[in-house]
Amino acid sequence: MPTFEEGAALGQLLGELRDTASALGGVVVYLIDDGGPAQVELSALPASSADFDIVLARHPLNLGQGAALETARQLALADPRHDAFVMMDSDLQHRSQDLPHMVQAIRDGADVAFGNRFGAASNVPFGRRLLLWGARIFELAITRLWLSDAHNGYRAFSARALRGIPITQDRMAHATEIRQRVARQRRSLKIVEVPVTVRYSREALDKGQSSLGAISILRDLLFRFLFGQR
Repeated sequence: MPTFEEGAALGQLLGELRDTASALGGVVVYLIDDGGPAQVELSALPASSADFDIVLARHPLNLGQGAALETARQLALADPRHDAFVMMDSDLQHRSQDLPHMVQAIRDGADVAFGNRFGAASNVPFGRRLLLWGARIFELAITRLWLSDAHNGYRAFSARALRGIPITQDRMAHATEIRQRVARQRRSLKIVEVPVTVRYSREALDKGQSSLGAISILRDLLFRFLFGQR
């Protein structure tokens, strides 16, 4: 879980995850403080319990969401106890109530579960729907993977799948990179979509992806293609 200046939203979400942990058989949150001016303090986080723990790591500088997810990926894979790995945002856009469905998809045999905000009760603004529709077409063109949602950060993986998805795109282009890596392994991975509800607050929209951000993603992907970064 990457975090950057989320304020009270982070504490609320972690509290909700702690309440969900027992039913899931235990939850470990790999929380990556991505170089925010105000550091996340352990003393301000919910207390650990027998079935809930937080592993906090810090980036000295703001490296981007993709870099934070890669740090979390490496930390999580180092612990052999985990049977499902979930990526989610820390700003309350993603609901803790959807976490059991994401985890269950992996426990039922899927290798990769992508959240689908259009399959549940998400309040997606019209402009964002258009942007996501365009992203869906773009990703189909470069991955040949036809999914209902594009750039939904709610994703779940088996250990086998997560090991094969190193993230090299430090910033927002990581979302397309993940799908590219999954698409290359589609014959050996079981891929499913899980309906999730994404909550759009004014704060989330202000921090979220804009049209200019989409251009930045295209630039990063083009550089990766031209210079052969893998």
